[in-house]
Amino acid sequence: MNTKTTEQMIMIGITFLLITWTCSLIFVMNKLNNEINYITDMTYYHSGVLETIKEDLEPISQFKGLTKYRTFSCIIGDGQMYYD
Repeated sequence: MNTKTTEQMIMIGITFLLITWTCSLIFVMNKLNNEINYITDMTYYHSGVLETIKEDLEPISQFKGLTKYRTFSCIIGDGQMYYD
């Protein structure tokens, strides 16, 4: 083989590697973009669900006058609940 043929083979090899690398990079970036979009959509969905739960919370009457946005604490022992 002469040097001209060797140079052409090297250039064809480098060109093939660059094209393969570019296509792989485009594929990986597309997959990452799809995953990020999915995570973003799920984050918005879950924040909406949490907001709905927060708005729909109703006071529980069995806890001695517990009203909306108030807290309580209790101790559970011997099968009974003791409220503070």
